[in-house]
Amino acid sequence: MSELGPAAPGQMDGIYPQVLGADSEAGQKFARATQLISAREVDRAVDQMAVRITVALQDKNPVVVTVLQGGLVCAGMLMRRLIFPLQQGYVHVGRYGDATRGGKLEWLARACPPLQNRHVLLVDDILDQGHTLQALLDWAGAEGAASVQSCVLVNKVLEQTVPRPKVDFVGLSAPDKFLVGCGMDYLGYGRNLPGIYAIED
Repeated sequence: MSELGPAAPGQMDGIYPQVLGADSEAGQKFARATQLISAREVDRAVDQMAVRITVALQDKNPVVVTVLQGGLVCAGMLMRRLIFPLQQGYVHVGRYGDATRGGKLEWLARACPPLQNRHVLLVDDILDQGHTLQALLDWAGAEGAASVQSCVLVNKVLEQTVPRPKVDFVGLSAPDKFLVGCGMDYLGYGRNLPGIYAIED
């Protein structure tokens, strides 16, 4: 089997359509997926984010809150690089489920140390329209956090300008396309890909 994700932009390895079925919707989408950002570029971006986060929070004893499911990969990469006292938690929220269009925010689960008077860092995969992030910023503020900052691996550069919450730490920028890899998925697949791919409509 060849390595998933070519070094240069190109088509994805055939394992996805092979396993999912070449005639299935997901198989066809992944067969045409194009790499935008390589795994090496992702690693470099996370390295740089970790440095900036360390400078900002290393003496703050923060609570790092992972936004599931998308933020799991980015948070896991960051945690190996944040070598200072912190605590972890998670919130499991969703707008997509296994669909491809956003809907009402669902609060599925949460497990965090008390946020009262703590410095909080929210970690997610992508800033898209920003509705989920804004809801989480509001939630952490209502919990009494001393400060709330946010981190996303990817800022999607939207074709239409919409008001979005400020993100304090951004790893990469990507065009306004449907993205998979590094926590982002299509119909529940592709989160584990080490690079970032665009799936065409």
